Amino acid sequence: MSPPSFARALLFVVAGESWAECVAGDLEEEFGLICQSRNHFAGARWYVWQVVRSVVPLIWIRMRSGEFRQAALAALLGAAVPLVMLDRLWSFVYSQVPLKDGIGRAPSLLAVNVAAVCVGSAITGTAQSSGKAAWTTALALAAAAGIAVWASAGGAPVLYAVWVVAAAPASSLIAFRWRRNR
Repeated sequence: MSPPSFARALLFVVAGESWAECVAGDLEEEFGLICQSRNHFAGARWYVWQVVRSVVPLIWIRMRSGEFRQAALAALLGAAVPLVMLDRLWSFVYSQVPLKDGIGRAPSLLAVNVAAVCVGSAITGTAQSSGKAAWTTALALAAAAGIAVWASAGGAPVLYAVWVVAAAPASSLIAFRWRRNR
């Protein structure tokens, strides 16, 4: 029996190359014992819970070792900076419009924001050298995009926020695969 693949993938993304194998090995050994003594569902539930509990400490370890800096910098430049700059531009333009009651964010501005995030994320995705680094960068891009949308000056539509948070890592991974397959 194997552990849930999504939890194992999350573990490898968060733990990085230096810690992933040893942490995964320990968890899979315990997972096998739990599956034998109880059932597969209990083992899967335990495995997912252990991975979720380990996310913050593993990210902290990677940040302290300097391994996570490159992904955080790529996420900042690829997602957060374009979103914040375009949001500031929109706030400036919005402040210059007289009688601005009832004017919301223009759909064209939201489309430009998504395009800027996709281009920035794709550029950072092509710079990655390994699959694990690409997944780490994609996770960091999603987090940076979410924080940037949350910190924006005006309220953002929910669908737009979901689209930005999903488009950033997706475009990074697509660009990484495209570069690797060329």
